[in-house]
Amino acid sequence: MQKIKLYNVHCCGEIGDVVVGLDNLNFNSPKEGSIALFKDQSWRNFFLNEPRGGVFKHCNIIVKPSDPKADAGFIIMEPEDNPPMSGSNSICVTTVLLEKNILKMNFPITTLHLEVPGGLIRVIAECENNKVKNVSISNLPSFVDKADIELKTKNYGNIIVNTAYGGDSFLLCDAKDFNLKIIPDNAHSFVSIARELLKEANEQIGFQHPTMTDLNYISFCQFMEPIEINSQGQKTGKNTVVIRPGKLDRSPCGTGTSARLALLRKKKQIEIGEKIISQSIIGSTFEAFIESESQEFSKLMIRPNIKGSAFITGEQILYKDDQDPFPQGYRLNDTWPDNTFF
Repeated sequence: MQKIKLYNVHCCGEIGDVVVGLDNLNFNSPKEGSIALFKDQSWRNFFLNEPRGGVFKHCNIIVKPSDPKADAGFIIMEPEDNPPMSGSNSICVTTVLLEKNILKMNFPITTLHLEVPGGLIRVIAECENNKVKNVSISNLPSFVDKADIELKTKNYGNIIVNTAYGGDSFLLCDAKDFNLKIIPDNAHSFVSIARELLKEANEQIGFQHPTMTDLNYISFCQFMEPIEINSQGQKTGKNTVVIRPGKLDRSPCGTGTSARLALLRKKKQIEIGEKIISQSIIGSTFEAFIESESQEFSKLMIRPNIKGSAFITGEQILYKDDQDPFPQGYRLNDTWPDNTFF
């Protein structure tokens, strides 16, 4: 019987559990491991399916990095995808690496380089009393792919949308086009709308990352409310991101926030270094800004910085038992929606 240690973690409400000590996984890089685990599915099913998981759960596996600059590497497993990057999951992983003494915690600041499937990211953790107070992520280069393009839909008419990359690919929509406020009571409505929008957007608009040839589709749908100015004079933006097969990100979504920063910069609605508060559907927040920008692949590329906090809520030892009748777990569509996005 194989015993596997897992820490239960959330970042701004979004679960991002962290698996440590799974030493029998030998990959040349997190990217290679991400592709292999997605193709095989057995470990994804073990961690994410019932009775050990559920559609609400994300899981990260610590692996050896390939980049000599990296302090650690990890693979991100979400309900239907192994994405190249995730902001909330990176904050969860950083918190576990430091608070559980897998990597050395320095006071008051610990700087790490982590290798995700999409590349190398820098994280800066503010530490106090053996705890990680917050984590700032210098994210992967982000960009707008198509701006202000018309999308024809069957049920919602013709709407203006944008596509962007912030560590994964996004369809960006205005919530007001659907007469919805980003509040918990509208969670199911956003998921229902996103099903049609993502299907139509992948057929009509599409997406192709300039260097990641396998990222040739739009992964997520982000709904946004207008940017406002809070009482401290800071820009604030509320959003919610629909994740396949049909759930909302409980956090403000680090990659989604990065994609929105790229759109704001392209439209000259934010300055380099100007901070913005990104707020989720449950009210949790990230602080974000653009570190720098450049022109690559005929696109305006920005380097987003996302800051948030994660909390370890528990730890588990999972048993991989050969006699278990459900070694791969199971899914029922009473809680795990059918994946009909595209």
